[in-house]
Amino acid sequence: MTDRAVSIALTHALTVAISTVLVSGLIIGAGTLLESQEQTVGETQLREIGSDAVTYINTLDRLNRTGENVTVTAEPDYPERILGSYRYTIAIENRTGSNTLVVRSEQLGRSVEFDIETRTNVTSSGTSGGDVEISLCEGDRLTLAGCGS
Repeated sequence: MTDRAVSIALTHALTVAISTVLVSGLIIGAGTLLESQEQTVGETQLREIGSDAVTYINTLDRLNRTGENVTVTAEPDYPERILGSYRYTIAIENRTGSNTLVVRSEQLGRSVEFDIETRTNVTSSGTSGGDVEISLCEGDRLTLAGCGS
């Protein structure tokens, strides 16, 4: 009779141990999935912000082609942070023969790039997310830093 009591306790201990290992595996797997989803959503938000900024740049370029010497600033309403906590920057970089808009989050470790094709001169400039001014300055240059720079 004493052998039977040992086998029940042993069976119970093994069941608890196996269940613990399985639940731990599920929690670790779910954490990895959530991290992957966070990366994907963050990159999507960066891409949407960049695409919208390029649209503003193209609109101001078309406005410049009307022949009027104007100064215009667009202030799109972008979030200060993506995914609620990650800071990002928007920059125009002049590269050999082309201009590129780069939206980057160092904390997230992601960036997206967009080629910019304009007839208007584009000035290398950048700003942090949220406070973005896309400007056409006196009909001769486009910038993210405002016309006073």
